[in-house]
Amino acid sequence: MSPRGAIIICIAIGLLNTLFLLNKISPISSLPTWATPVAKANQRLDITTAISNATLGFEKVIAIGLPERSDKRDALSLMASVTGFTLAWVDGVLGSSISEKAIPSGWNREKLLESNLGSWRGHINAIRSVVEDGLSSALILEDDADWDVHLKQQLAEFAEAAQTLQEQEHEHEHHPQSPQLDVPGNSPYGQHWDLLWLGACVSRFSNDRHEAQVLIHDDATVASHAHLIQNGTFSWDEYPERARIVYVPAGDTICTFGYAVSRAGARKALQYLGVEDQPTTFDFHMSDLCREAHLGMRCVAVVPGLFMHHRPRGRVLGDSDILEKGGDEGDTVREVGFTENILYSTRLNLGNLVQGLEPVKQWDDG
Repeated sequence: MSPRGAIIICIAIGLLNTLFLLNKISPISSLPTWATPVAKANQRLDITTAISNATLGFEKVIAIGLPERSDKRDALSLMASVTGFTLAWVDGVLGSSISEKAIPSGWNREKLLESNLGSWRGHINAIRSVVEDGLSSALILEDDADWDVHLKQQLAEFAEAAQTLQEQEHEHEHHPQSPQLDVPGNSPYGQHWDLLWLGACVSRFSNDRHEAQVLIHDDATVASHAHLIQNGTFSWDEYPERARIVYVPAGDTICTFGYAVSRAGARKALQYLGVEDQPTTFDFHMSDLCREAHLGMRCVAVVPGLFMHHRPRGRVLGDSDILEKGGDEGDTVREVGFTENILYSTRLNLGNLVQGLEPVKQWDDG
């Protein structure tokens, strides 16, 4: 076959994949009827190409971890390598090392754990680095995060849904952002976002369920309802099997396994979460920032999340550097590691991936 013929075949396959994936994205029918944008085929190819790079379509991928947790760094660095992206590490902080003078206003050191204080400082250091380095965007991960081996494919589908959602929301904004703050570079994730909440342990919709939502249908990397944990105010039975929900958070979102900030989003987050009062834990306060849209914050979230907390085989004492486990619980040995909601866990498939073998599912659920 001639090189020209091979190129034509590759383009044709790409266009067919594009049409298939575009049919998977739709607004929730119970919300006001919006015309679903008809994306051009080359738009989908551009998104996939941008997200296929070594930083997943962001300018940088940052991982936060205590220097002494070399075990977590070993695992996360290997996981990133076998799934095709690179990490830049920001050292986590022990709460006990933070000077009394540097504790934020509103923080109660007697009621909140020192590990919560350290976690807050580590996240703020990561966000500040985005501001200091003038990055257009950055993905920030905690060192115990896990993700599906098909992460880049998932992010491409999320990006398309996020763009659809942003276009709908932007049309209804009463106070559009100024142009210089509105566009996070040439982001494949859209032009009207400040924060993408990509990994949470709880996603609660508002009581009146007024969130704007877009569904990704027939996602083969979503576990069946029988294996999905993580919801607060909705039932998975309200949604079709193998669906992922991309939405504007109007309820509580808890845990920060993975999130991305744009340049404008990092500035807003540093102001609200670092400079202003900090009366609660980092994730709860970031939830307030998104839910109330403080400082004009524009957030997009996804459930099931693309990043979740891995619980490794071995002593449960090592699970978290925030929630300490003591006594008999701390001495318990977990025989089999697991990650909630991640079907093809990268962490659990490391042995296969380094040998070039096919990944396996956590659950054989069809």
